[in-house]
Amino acid sequence: MKSITFVTGNKDKFNDLTHYIDFPIEHYDLDVTEIQSLNVEEIVEHKAKSAFSHLGQPVLIEDTSLIFNALGKLPGPLIKWFLKEVGNEGLCKLLNGLDDRTAIAEFCFGLYDGTSLELFTHKVEGYIAQKPQGTSGFGWDPIFIPKNSNKTWAQMLDEGQVEIRKEIVNKVSERLRENGL
Repeated sequence: MKSITFVTGNKDKFNDLTHYIDFPIEHYDLDVTEIQSLNVEEIVEHKAKSAFSHLGQPVLIEDTSLIFNALGKLPGPLIKWFLKEVGNEGLCKLLNGLDDRTAIAEFCFGLYDGTSLELFTHKVEGYIAQKPQGTSGFGWDPIFIPKNSNKTWAQMLDEGQVEIRKEIVNKVSERLRENGL
């Protein structure tokens, strides 16, 4: 069985994925330039094609989006840059004084073999905590609380996060096994 190359500059994303997906995965640390877009699928498509162009072999790409409903489509896929500039504490403060703390976490995987691109997208509704909580996970995990929960992702055990991400990870894993890359 062959493996797929998961291209990301974020080692935490790679480590996280290898716990959840049932397929041999190699990591290639390449921080692909992201286009400016509020559409996570457009970003994944561009990153997948760029990564394939660089490596010349099938690639798997992931990008995330965290939408604060009170702020329209922001921060959306720009969450990485918001997080870098203001941190999780600052992200929580962006919603202070607003009645709506609801949010949508969106995950998008792109599988590209040089000919066809297949996108896998999953959305999780939730809300943004008043302040960061928890120490597990990475990125914005300490501020996102999934609907029907009272814990941030960073407060959940791995099993809780697996249940939430299971649908998209299973689809990606199934496609990889079917394609036998």
